[in-house]
Amino acid sequence: MRTRSMKKLVFRFGIMVVLLLMLIAETGITRALDVVRLNIVFDQTVATIGRTPLLTIDISSVSGNPIRVTSLKCTTSDGHVLTSNSINPMPSTIPAETNNNVGFFRTQQLYRANASGNAQVTCSFTGVDPLLGQVAAISNTVGVNVLSETRLYFDVTSASKTATVGQTVYVIAKFGNRGKTPFTNLALDCIDMGHALFFVSNTPLQSTILPGQSGFVEYRLQAVQKTTGMIVCSLTATDTSNGQQVSLPAPTVKIEVK
Repeated sequence: MRTRSMKKLVFRFGIMVVLLLMLIAETGITRALDVVRLNIVFDQTVATIGRTPLLTIDISSVSGNPIRVTSLKCTTSDGHVLTSNSINPMPSTIPAETNNNVGFFRTQQLYRANASGNAQVTCSFTGVDPLLGQVAAISNTVGVNVLSETRLYFDVTSASKTATVGQTVYVIAKFGNRGKTPFTNLALDCIDMGHALFFVSNTPLQSTILPGQSGFVEYRLQAVQKTTGMIVCSLTATDTSNGQQVSLPAPTVKIEVK
């Protein structure tokens, strides 16, 4: 009887050990999956056909070890709306520590808007940590809404990428009409989502743009706060052929104020 009881006790102990090892292994995998974070963002969420939205990919790690990259890829929900170039540069290793005890690597991928519609992009990462083994991460999902309007074009640029508080910065909004009908009631709206720049003045905006005609508006701004300015502009106009209003966005212009 005593021998049988001992066998039962050993058997139960063995099961407990197996369950404990499974729990440790499961916890280790979860922890390994959480040490890497993947965040992505497009420089424009609305684009017209022919535009080239740029995807920024940020990879961060808190493992404290260099991680060898085995895979980094992004998938698009609709390959007809958006096509992509290769990720450049493609990372080979995520460093152990770059800032605040966090390993960090930033890369980018250029896309092209080919057809009207909405496309979503998600990225995935796998790598090998020398202590934790395989690690993985899936990014957030971001999208681009591609508009079909191709007659009007609109772009906003600035020669200044950085500025100091008190400095004057100039932003140029350019537009044109490639179509065969005039556009009237032109309206241009620009704001700084980052609250780093104050709009001082701008040159006049014409009210009508004829076929083959182009124009521009120059904005004069002053840097007022140490942060990143994000100039977001949109152009609206009335199509004289059907009376419909057309609205075009421009890629966000970023200016870092130091």
